[in-house]
Amino acid sequence: MKKRYIIILICIFLIIFSFFYYNFFINGNNIFKKSDEEIIDNILNADFNYTAEANVTIYSNKNQNTYEIKQEETKEHSFLEVISDGDIKGLNLEYEENKLILKNTELNLEKIFENYNELSSNYLFLKSFIKEYLESEDIKILEDNENTIVVKITLLNSNKYIKYKELYIDRKTELPKKLIIKNSDKQIKVCIIYNNIEILQ
Repeated sequence: MKKRYIIILICIFLIIFSFFYYNFFINGNNIFKKSDEEIIDNILNADFNYTAEANVTIYSNKNQNTYEIKQEETKEHSFLEVISDGDIKGLNLEYEENKLILKNTELNLEKIFENYNELSSNYLFLKSFIKEYLESEDIKILEDNENTIVVKITLLNSNKYIKYKELYIDRKTELPKKLIIKNSDKQIKVCIIYNNIEILQ
């Protein structure tokens, strides 16, 4: 009788373990998921370093252009390269120690701008959004759907062309997946979709 009781307990344990393993590891329904605030704090801080592949769409009054780019940002260094076919394929922007290095690998051209202090205002980089988020007094955190957090900010001392920014964060991967920039009329001027993004340690 005692042996049978032990076997029943082991079976119950295995059933419960299998249920938890399937739901929380295979399906990703982890009971130890981070809160939205923790996910946002992990990304939107000055120490967030990353590398990414993204599609950037720039909207004008008459048309729109989409470019495939590579990016890398650390505390000391920022790099962007246009990799899609077109007139600006091979264009590289590199920021380091208050210096902007502009290159075109297709045309074998290079130009260096010394004492360049506009890195923080370059809206194509996530660190620009992070800096503005940390300084903004108008922040809204919303839910686009059950898998997406949206952080909306209104920019201080901005112009009419770049007034609002929205960062979409994937709850499962805990990484940015889209950045939208709007003008003062709340029309989309830039949309950056991150196809592949990795955190650098």
